[in-house]
Amino acid sequence: MEIKKGDIVQVTSSENKWYPCLVIVSDVKEFGIQGYTSMPTQGDAYIRLKKEEYEIVGEAVVLAE
Repeated sequence: MEIKKGDIVQVTSSENKWYPCLVIVSDVKEFGIQGYTSMPTQGDAYIRLKKEEYEIVGEAVVLAE
C-alpha cells in the first residue's frame, strides 16, 4: 500500500519513544514520513519516522491546517 498525506500510521518500533502512538502523515519523504499527533490544549506534536518504524492503519477524516 502506498502511503500518502492524510494517512494514519502507528509507531510499531518499540525502540521509538512514541511507541505505540498514532500519527497523521503530513508529508511523505524518501526516508519515510513526517507527521503529527494532536494533543488537546497543547497543539500538535511533530515527528519523523523511518519506513521500518510504522504501519499504515487508516486515513484521517480531519487534518490540521
